[in-house]
Amino acid sequence: MKSKQNRIYIAFTVFYLSFFAILVAIGSFYDLKINQELFNPANPIAKCFEIWGEVPRFAMWAPAATVLLLTRHNLAECLEIINRLFPFIPKLSENAVKSRVYTFFNFVVNALEIVGFTVLAVLGWDKLIRNVGKYYVDLSKAVWYIISAVVAVIFITICSRIPKRILNRLEPLALTGILIGIFFCFESPIKSIANRVRFREMVAFSNGIENARAAEVTNALVGSSDFSLFSNWYQKGNGGAILNGFELGGGSCPSGHVISGCFSLLFPLLVSRFEKTKKFTVPACIISFIYIAFLGFTRMIRGAHFLSDIALGAIVGMLFFLIAYGALRFLETKKFLPTMEL
Repeated sequence: MKSKQNRIYIAFTVFYLSFFAILVAIGSFYDLKINQELFNPANPIAKCFEIWGEVPRFAMWAPAATVLLLTRHNLAECLEIINRLFPFIPKLSENAVKSRVYTFFNFVVNALEIVGFTVLAVLGWDKLIRNVGKYYVDLSKAVWYIISAVVAVIFITICSRIPKRILNRLEPLALTGILIGIFFCFESPIKSIANRVRFREMVAFSNGIENARAAEVTNALVGSSDFSLFSNWYQKGNGGAILNGFELGGGSCPSGHVISGCFSLLFPLLVSRFEKTKKFTVPACIISFIYIAFLGFTRMIRGAHFLSDIALGAIVGMLFFLIAYGALRFLETKKFLPTMEL
């Protein structure tokens, strides 16, 4: 069964990377022309995806932290995991585990895990609730944190009723999600290197509009816009340049929304973790692919990115996923997790 799952993942990955590589090639020649034809920032679906499109990334943190909270390891188990990774570090003896010193340090480790993962769960909910809710209601950060804390407590309470054997199967997946989330920190440096100007900024600034997301920025302005600062994805961009008195940003390439959408690639992994749902792995892969591709399409409609931007975002997101997934397979193959009787 595992070999079948591997074939599915390999086939999906090859198709996925080939598809978006082709889009990068097409964008290399037609990026600007495609955006000029597609630009329709008032499109309600595109506006909706601008608000909700990054939910796969926002929504990952709280469940992952909750799983890690409920599957937390005591000090002896932590040291056993370390021993499996680094055999030269000895495990604790039975007598050591029964000592008062161990009891004290185990209490400290347990307290740190509870506090740490609970705080991460609250911050995770805040990341999701505030980043979406801010478009609908204006609340202070303190209020958002209170709401997130209440939701976190409720969610943790509900999840605590899930059988431990199920939570244990989700633990490596939670670690994978956290690792991809850490990789996302490289998104901003990559954008800084590309320094590519957004299409909608060129349209807005050319026509004297300071806010590129303003309602006045429409497709009708494309004909009177200055695109002289447009650059291809493989060229150093013109972010920081002045257009009609306004400074252009350099955050177009790659698409952060699409990279965030790539967190949906965890969905096929989740489905494949359990015998009863493994048969839905292929549909789960298809759903993830369609979501990522459609999200990218809406970003072009909004003028936030070019075709090559969204394709490169999809490729970068997949690379983040593959590295994290490789770490997951390594942990499972070497049987580092779960440990002991868990």
